[in-house]
Amino acid sequence: MNPVFEAAAGKKYASRLSLASLLVALIFSPLSLAQHAMHNMPMSADAHVKTMPGNNAVLGSAPESIMLQFESEVRLVKLVIRDPSQGKEPIDIGFRYRPEADVHFVQAIPKLAATDYYSVEWTVFDAKQTLIKGAFYFSFGDDARPPSYYLDQIRRPRHIMSPNYRLLQ
Repeated sequence: MNPVFEAAAGKKYASRLSLASLLVALIFSPLSLAQHAMHNMPMSADAHVKTMPGNNAVLGSAPESIMLQFESEVRLVKLVIRDPSQGKEPIDIGFRYRPEADVHFVQAIPKLAATDYYSVEWTVFDAKQTLIKGAFYFSFGDDARPPSYYLDQIRRPRHIMSPNYRLLQ
């Protein structure tokens, strides 16, 4: 085989190998895994947060405020409460963005109607300007169940429809 051709083929193979290695490193980097995890978890490795009410909490009565407490200063850019039974529109809680960084945020909320559960979604920028998202859920009332009861039913439906539309159990 021609030595020039072998050298060119070797360089082409090496560049493909290094490109593949780079893609694998980017796909499985801790940052990309952490960013993916942040969308599904109430806290991330970068923003440890305590919430009031706590995640999956069952309260005796409706809370009058929502509290978030972070380990380090962040800028809170989004705070919304949703009643999933009322669609995707958030409840107006009067949250307004304030550019000051802090570790403790309290937001008064209006009187909430009885429903299965509420979701609270938050988004912050940390000191490195990384966008971090989180959510937590709560319910209240005498007959309230933990939000996880309803969320598990949504994630795992009880019945499956077969292609010929027969109900399978």
